Amino acid sequence: MKSTQTHVYLITPEELTDNILIGVDSRLKKFFDTYQPTVKDEEELLTVDETIKFLKCSKQALWNWRKNGILPSYRLGNRVYYKKSDIYQKLRKQD
Repeated sequence: MKSTQTHVYLITPEELTDNILIGVDSRLKKFFDTYQPTVKDEEELLTVDETIKFLKCSKQALWNWRKNGILPSYRLGNRVYYKKSDIYQKLRKQD
């Protein structure tokens, strides 16, 4: 019979959560540091429904962000649009 060593680590749930969050944060930072959207992506206009799907948020949250000036919007006729470049810029500034 082959024996193997077993290591036991004592770590609290809070420490484990912090370690996981540090790993996720570093991977997201690496992604946003290396991701360079193309000019087409930067200038693409999204409708309200497309923006909701892109941000995975509610219509009410998006409306509040627009009303409070957090996310700029553009009106063409009766329709409201959002620039992808504005969305990426706001996401990058969340650090």
